[in-house]
Amino acid sequence: VVPGTTFAALTNVNGNYTIAGVPSGTHTLRASRVGYGAAERTVTVAAGQAVTSNFTLVAQAVELEGIVAVGYGTARRRDVTGAVASVDVDQIKTGVTASVAQVLQGHVPGVQITQASAEPGGGVSVRIRGSGSINADNEPLYVIDGLPISNVAATPGAPVFNTRPRNPLNALSPDDIESIEVLKDASATAIYGSRGANGVILITTKRGRAGGLNVEYEGYMGYQAPTRQLEMLGAVEYMALLNDLRRDQREAPEFTPEEMAAVGRGVNWQEEIFRSAPVTNHHLSLSGGGDSHRFYASLSAFDQEGVTISSGTTRYTARMNVEQNAVGDRLKIGLNLNASFINDDNVPLGTVSNEAAGIITSAIYQDPTMSILDGKGRYEQSTLVNVENPLGLAREVDDFARTNRTFGNAFAEYDLLEGLRAKVNLGTDRQAARRDFYMTTNTRRGAEQSGLAQVGSNERTSALAEFTLNYNREVGDDHRIDLLGGSTYQTFSAMNLLANAETFVSDAFRSDNLAAGDRATFDVGSNRNRNQLLSYLGRANYTLLDRYLLTVSFRADGSSRFGAERKFGYFPSAALGWRVSDEDFMQAQDLVSDLKLRVSYGITGNQEIGNYNSLVLLGVTGRAYFDETPHVGISPTQVPNPELKWETTRQFDVGMDFGFLENRVTGSADYFIKNTSDLLLNLPIPATTGFGVMLQNVGAVRNHGWELALNTDNLTGDFGWTTRFNASSVRNRVTDLAGLPMILQGQAGFTREFTILREGTPLNSYYGYIVDGIFQREENIAQSPQPEARPGELKYRDVNGDGKITPDDRTVLGSPFPDLAVGLGNTLSYGPLELDAFIQGSFGNEIINLNRIESENPISFRRNRLRESYTDRWTPQNPTNKTPSGIPVRVAYGGVVNSRAVEDASYVRLRNVELRYQLPTSRLGLRSAAMFISGQNLWTLTGYSGFDPEVSSFGDSNLVVDYSAYPNARTVTAGMRVGL
Repeated sequence: VVPGTTFAALTNVNGNYTIAGVPSGTHTLRASRVGYGAAERTVTVAAGQAVTSNFTLVAQAVELEGIVAVGYGTARRRDVTGAVASVDVDQIKTGVTASVAQVLQGHVPGVQITQASAEPGGGVSVRIRGSGSINADNEPLYVIDGLPISNVAATPGAPVFNTRPRNPLNALSPDDIESIEVLKDASATAIYGSRGANGVILITTKRGRAGGLNVEYEGYMGYQAPTRQLEMLGAVEYMALLNDLRRDQREAPEFTPEEMAAVGRGVNWQEEIFRSAPVTNHHLSLSGGGDSHRFYASLSAFDQEGVTISSGTTRYTARMNVEQNAVGDRLKIGLNLNASFINDDNVPLGTVSNEAAGIITSAIYQDPTMSILDGKGRYEQSTLVNVENPLGLAREVDDFARTNRTFGNAFAEYDLLEGLRAKVNLGTDRQAARRDFYMTTNTRRGAEQSGLAQVGSNERTSALAEFTLNYNREVGDDHRIDLLGGSTYQTFSAMNLLANAETFVSDAFRSDNLAAGDRATFDVGSNRNRNQLLSYLGRANYTLLDRYLLTVSFRADGSSRFGAERKFGYFPSAALGWRVSDEDFMQAQDLVSDLKLRVSYGITGNQEIGNYNSLVLLGVTGRAYFDETPHVGISPTQVPNPELKWETTRQFDVGMDFGFLENRVTGSADYFIKNTSDLLLNLPIPATTGFGVMLQNVGAVRNHGWELALNTDNLTGDFGWTTRFNASSVRNRVTDLAGLPMILQGQAGFTREFTILREGTPLNSYYGYIVDGIFQREENIAQSPQPEARPGELKYRDVNGDGKITPDDRTVLGSPFPDLAVGLGNTLSYGPLELDAFIQGSFGNEIINLNRIESENPISFRRNRLRESYTDRWTPQNPTNKTPSGIPVRVAYGGVVNSRAVEDASYVRLRNVELRYQLPTSRLGLRSAAMFISGQNLWTLTGYSGFDPEVSSFGDSNLVVDYSAYPNARTVTAGMRVGL
């Protein structure tokens, strides 16, 4: 840069730069680079003359002096006493990244991210240091440029199918993000009080910088394909199996040899619904500014079709960040504004069976001998398999959602006195969504109801008013004080409207004219709710001799969600830090260049307990007729609890930040204990109250574990090599259920109660029978605990030793939480070439494969099955001890959930790889230019037999279940980045 002017330039990868338009005369030229000290040189420019000036910059550990975002402000990294992980988005964002969570996935130790649905725009579950709640929310708080936002999507649900949640953070383009800070321990999160128990993710978007106008474009296009298909029976195998099963039961075969010869290949329904799908992204930004003003503006368009037909999402976003200094730089005002429009094309999914089953479930179990179309050109419907024609389900169900979201904040900062700054921050977040659904008469369910339509609209709004004072002062050479105090008020409101109609004369109107349906089928509902949060906060940071650190924070939260006797919650924390590397006794060695020890303890809360749960609520409870006139009945729907309050988390953390060999090796390590109490549980109450249960604060969960992050500069110079590594282990267990022996949960398809909450076990551990093989012909089955079994059936373990198989023999079969999660990234560079590869792994966790349960003992004899159910099934000629015979069992012995369905979900995945080439900008007249090709999910090593070990049909990392979950895609993209 030329200080005092707007003339500036960025170097290309070779260090070359050009500054055009500098007037003749003598000027100071300054060069700087992150990680190096700045250098200045005086140059004289003559009219029409080109001047060459080279700089040699000296490396220095400036990352220790870097500024990181913390709650309600910033801090020097060297002074941070909490567990804060910083992520430079530009360094890790490769390939298709539709949301913030996808950017973070695998890059931050202690953060587990589960894809609720891999469909475009599908919801994402984020867990920071484990799951602490059973019935309240476990998601972290997101704060974008100082505005806490709602993490609930406004998209309404749809009838028939229990559709998965959408991702509300899709409204923010990852290309607009500068950095992300993940606050993990109580010292960092207690400043957010009753919203800090699940961690906090601070997102800082890009800002303009002093200098000339910068124009940047980044775009890519690519294709996606499913990573795998389930191996189901082909048409001939399917017919042969049904014949064999009938023969095994001494019944006549169902298909003749002529029919089997004539069927041909049949229909592979998975091939019909899966496809290669395009994805494109375009992002254009303008930024710049001068000494007193800065701006950043961007437009982006993202379009992703799903690998399942009739699924996709399109997103348009616009962002404007403006800052202006005035009154001699004592006043700074700014505006951060984000607007988005998202158009979702939803395909029927879900965890329901039969006619309400989603497209993937239908494709798995549909009869492969059935035709796609019947003789009239309509989609064929099986009379023997009670699921929809998968193609008809995709093409004859309209399900479109449109969401507008605008959020932003305006702020003003004023220096009252030296070191004393006041800040006012006003923000708002508004989501408005409409969903249109129509199921035509060309589907089984639609034909039964002569067309089914629904229109839903939701609106969610929040408003923030915040005032803070910050005092930062150095006292002499030995003391530094940073004080923060303030008050915030935030209100949240939501309202929705839902209208249904059936029995349409024609499918032509779709959902655009509900009045065309039968009035007797009309169903209308609406809802409005509101909650408020009033808070007072304070924090004190004290630094002694620039190496002894103390942080104390406190927040008082008053929430309308809390009971009348518990309106305010109080959340303190304290942390100590010691910069060991700055001590005199460390100066004589060269190995350790940075070492900071820290310890913290604090209390945070979780106020995501729902609205009005502490109050008496009235609702519609039936109709009564007086004089043949119907009257709606109103009665209480819940028992009030004036003592209802937040869930409380107490967290202890001990850690260190380190650097070795002049910080060529840097990283951090932490150990934490996180105890959550006062959990929300519905406990039984006397029936004389008129209710069976009451929501109360009881129960407790414990999470503890360790985290390690490591960054190394392995090679520097012409050939560069850097490595990023992280690993973490989080152990979870329920420690208190208020005297309840257990709570069974989970329902998908025809399977229910497959997870358990019990003291001493992880949340939602898988629960069922242990399989000890297959009954063989020569065994004395009559004397076994399963006297009614037949050869070829599963043999269950008699866990309690009472000589019979009952529900009491069920036991814990596995946990959804990994024992170890790792991420490994390497960046290699040589001249204009740069290669970046990132591998992620998860080890020791299990997943329940409900498709295996339904395949081995289907509800309907004619449903298709996993191929191994036929090729490896038990028969007298194939006395395997692994796969049952497939003959419908006569006695289920209390349930069907067993250890065969609980599989190891460990995996190692090449998540991202990108090759970049920096173009010679001097020839192109550009500030920067690069081309790249990238791939995602190119390779996965796993023993799991389902679509993907990483997905969850429920969208919750507490309840990890695979029941025809939307699979992850393998993606290859190519694009370019250009700067003017």
